[in-house]
Amino acid sequence: MGCPSAKPERYFEIYDFEVLLCVAELGSFRKASLRLDIGQSAVSRRIQKIEDIIGVSLFERYAGGARLTAAGACFAKRARAVISNFEEAISVARAAATGEQGNLRIGLIASLSRGVIRNTTLEFFSRHPNVEVLLVEAERSELLSLLSHRRLDAIVASGGFPPEYGDSFVLAHETIHIALPEKHLLADRQRLSWNDLRNERFVVSADEPGPEIQDYLIRQLGELGKAPYIVRHRIGREGVMNLVGLGLGISLVADHWRGVRYPNVLFRPVGCERERIPFSLVWRPENDNPALRRFVSLARVHARKAAAGDAASRNADPPS
Repeated sequence: MGCPSAKPERYFEIYDFEVLLCVAELGSFRKASLRLDIGQSAVSRRIQKIEDIIGVSLFERYAGGARLTAAGACFAKRARAVISNFEEAISVARAAATGEQGNLRIGLIASLSRGVIRNTTLEFFSRHPNVEVLLVEAERSELLSLLSHRRLDAIVASGGFPPEYGDSFVLAHETIHIALPEKHLLADRQRLSWNDLRNERFVVSADEPGPEIQDYLIRQLGELGKAPYIVRHRIGREGVMNLVGLGLGISLVADHWRGVRYPNVLFRPVGCERERIPFSLVWRPENDNPALRRFVSLARVHARKAAAGDAASRNADPPS
């Protein structure tokens, strides 16, 4: 009983294409074998394999070497494109693995107009221009849900985050300010006390961070035995600031929101010198996105700088 015949190969390898293009470039099986440092018979087998799979002759052999047939020229052109695309895929994968490409999705209940968050984002853009950064603003509960399902890489928001939400650290402890109309009776004060605001009308957004601002106002003014007068509007931060500028109320902002100017609106610090609101960054520890790791590392650097500057400022200021 004879041995079963070997099954013909049905699949290409990238190296098959590299051998074919080398022969096409040099016009010789022998020269190709020397450049590739393989036997001439190995070169012939690679070309024969390709011809068997596609069912056409790719080269005309003659005493001086080999030249592409019309079919071979068409095939070689596309084989060159395959290798080029393959090499590009490798480069893109390596870049993504080192955080040089890819995407980074960040949920925000904060402003990018000033402060640590802005500085971190600006430097990240500068260092990694090929990373697509996508920002999402939504309710805190929705952002946390997106984070847990890996639809977001990180969240920046006020306060802290319990360990069950992921790894986190405080980016900055920010001073608190009141947004006032320019002609408000308190506009000439350089610093306001909470007692100054007992009878004021506050305007906040019904969406984030409006609810957090409302809770903070209730805590501060409630300690003075006065329930604050708060009106919630279904508009964003810009709309709230415009209401302040129109004289329809005042509002509360953290320091990093003050990077944007609004018509007829000014900001005054409120409370004692050491009163601060923490803003934190949280992410899932199992998230292996290299761009996220680079963003977190950069954010830590800026957070340390901000903490050092804040400590120096407080040590320089006399106690209130």
